[in-house]
Amino acid sequence: MIRPRPTDWLVLAALVVTWGSAFALLKIAVAHIAPVWSTAIRLWVAVAVLGLVLVIRREALPHHSHGAWRFYLINGLVGMAAPFALFALAATRIPSALNSMCNGATPIFTAVMAHFLVSGEQMNARKSAGVGLGFAGLLVLVGPKLTGGMSLEASGLLMALAAAALYAVSNILTKQTPALSPAVGAWMMCLAGAVFATLIALAARAPLSWPPLGAALAVVLHGTFPTALATIGWVYLIQRRGTLFTSMAVYVAPLWATGVGMLLLNERPSWTAFLALALILGGVGLATLQPRAKSPA
Repeated sequence: MIRPRPTDWLVLAALVVTWGSAFALLKIAVAHIAPVWSTAIRLWVAVAVLGLVLVIRREALPHHSHGAWRFYLINGLVGMAAPFALFALAATRIPSALNSMCNGATPIFTAVMAHFLVSGEQMNARKSAGVGLGFAGLLVLVGPKLTGGMSLEASGLLMALAAAALYAVSNILTKQTPALSPAVGAWMMCLAGAVFATLIALAARAPLSWPPLGAALAVVLHGTFPTALATIGWVYLIQRRGTLFTSMAVYVAPLWATGVGMLLLNERPSWTAFLALALILGGVGLATLQPRAKSPA
């Protein structure tokens, strides 16, 4: 088993910060921009940013017959266009911190899928206990909201959980994708996602008008950091460390997202939300910390 290098932990930390901040940016954006158009715009911004990265690094795209195109075409829909739209719709119904906490279900779905579908990613007792503890945290978070029936908030939670499940599918697909430069893979995935998201927005006939400066800036920042640059780090970690290690970033991101939501959006999560966070973070420790290998005699 490959042990994480310091660089891997730094990339993971950057993903936590950028992904944790993304939900506050999303909340600001969808207040003035239709969720499906917010998704499409952020992806086209990401395409432009990643294209600039490719030019600076002088990286070439693979030939159109390369098998990676097929994988990233599917992943653009499953891992970006569809879940991004679901999270954007959820942002109109639930607080940003709650949206991010639902995203914490991704490692649970990923671990289960990887156990059956990815060689070398099988869960042992410790990882299973960690995932189970994290799942208990999600139940504490989501369960009370669903007991009162299908309210607006409950539907938002289900949308966010469905998006998390799609992220897990994307994690598995990326692990099986032919290896490419992380920047090239991220650009291909964002391009496919941008095309699909635009088609979804057009099919939905959602209104589109020029937003206020704050909402426009939120979309640009959302497309630049959590979407474009973070996707490079995500592809890098998936290829190097595997699905479970990478998806653990979304376990810790809710903690950052909660702080951002409280500071910038004046959100005040309930005590059950903080209890859920504690359970989730406990699951992170069990599922990610690896015991030191014994020295040979």
